[in-house]
Amino acid sequence: AAGVTGVTGATGATGADGAIGATGASGAVGATGATGASGAAGVTGVTGATGATGADGAIGATGASGAVGATGATGASGAAGVTGVTGATGATGADGAIGATGASGAAGATGETGATGADGAIGATGASGAAGATGETGATGADGAIGATGASGATGVTGATGSVGVTSCSWVVNTTSAAVTSDAVCTTGSFAISGGCSSSGGLNLVSSTPDAVSNGASATAATGWSCTYSLPLSDVTAYALCCSTPTLDAEFDQLFE
Repeated sequence: AAGVTGVTGATGATGADGAIGATGASGAVGATGATGASGAAGVTGVTGATGATGADGAIGATGASGAVGATGATGASGAAGVTGVTGATGATGADGAIGATGASGAAGATGETGATGADGAIGATGASGAAGATGETGATGADGAIGATGASGATGVTGATGSVGVTSCSWVVNTTSAAVTSDAVCTTGSFAISGGCSSSGGLNLVSSTPDAVSNGASATAATGWSCTYSLPLSDVTAYALCCSTPTLDAEFDQLFE
């Protein structure tokens, strides 16, 4: 077992460093011994006296200069100085005396008239002026004399003879009660050229036609007007415009074909 650690002696002055010896050869590593039991802690020795302070070290090199600081803001303008007092106006000087008028010079002799100069070249023709405004319209002249009457033209060809016109017309009216038909018949010698129908009950009109009869030829003529309604429930009235003619020719008959 380890022995008891003795009392630590006072720390002596630090001796000068000895020369560093040559490094010895490394010994062979011994086998690790068994860990011995821990001995009792020895008494702490007295702390030795503090050694003398070493000499001051050399002064370090001067550090690099710092960057130039930013330009400061321009100071405010100073207040304007007080305006000085205006000096007094000087007195006006006296007017100088008016000088004497000088004598008029003698009139010079009249010079001889110079020779007439040659005519200058004719200038270029100037541009035409703008067109003037249109004048007002003159008053209307008097009417000319009437010309002589022209010769009469040749007589034209005589046209074809027209059909015989109607000589007289009158309406024939016939009313039939509670019926579906009614006829308005022209008198002998007259014929229907138009006609119409009416109903007091407002019934539906089925037909409204002239009464065509044979004239003994290929043409026919209307001797009256015929009306037909859907139901026999009211008064039915037929109207015929009957006209008389001297002669019933074929052209008149064609109105009723």
